[in-house]
Amino acid sequence: MPSPAAYTIYFFALPTFLLGLRGLWDPTSSLQTLNLPAAAAPSVQASSLGAIAISIFYCLAAYQENRAFFKWSLLTRSLTTAWALRMGGGWTALGVWEGVGALGTAVALAVGRA
Repeated sequence: MPSPAAYTIYFFALPTFLLGLRGLWDPTSSLQTLNLPAAAAPSVQASSLGAIAISIFYCLAAYQENRAFFKWSLLTRSLTTAWALRMGGGWTALGVWEGVGALGTAVALAVGRA
């Protein structure tokens, strides 16, 4: 049975995977959400491929109960939170999602240690 921390990683990975698919197959929706010009579509699709890849890595780490990965993800997700919230606009939802996910993982790691 997965640990609470692994569940938070799975919970983060699934929507990331689905949003990656959405951005890959329908970049226009992502362009509209982020208020980007049509010329940014190739960048949106490249970012979507990255989201798909990282979500697969997150699932692998959760399956392996890789606590070191869980801990390092807190750093990268916190940096993404700070950057996205600073950007504002359509990026705010990303910042909130990353921040809440990182906080959930941090709490699960702390509780799992007790």
